[in-house]
Amino acid sequence: MKNGPASYLTTIGFDADDTLWQNEQFFRMTEKRFAEMLAEHGDHEHIAARLLEAERRNLALYGFGIKGFTLSMIETAVEITGGEVPGSIIGEILAAGREMLSHPIE
Repeated sequence: MKNGPASYLTTIGFDADDTLWQNEQFFRMTEKRFAEMLAEHGDHEHIAARLLEAERRNLALYGFGIKGFTLSMIETAVEITGGEVPGSIIGEILAAGREMLSHPIE
């Protein structure tokens, strides 16, 4: 199919979701806060990498969004602490998720 419709394609357009771009800052701020909560278990880069691994594992189940992100933070906290994450940290993670959910969409 050398001369089919695809051979005439000269431009590709992307419809980017600017809501994601603008709200990404809240995910990064919450990630920083999360890393600070668990600072005794590793540096920001290590904790952020572990969180990203959990998010990728959970993507098919939870999809994109704040609720999935929050569940992945809880899972990561459990993993990083060897199952010894204090209830107060779980509470802080949930509060961070609620704070993200209550922020107006820009």
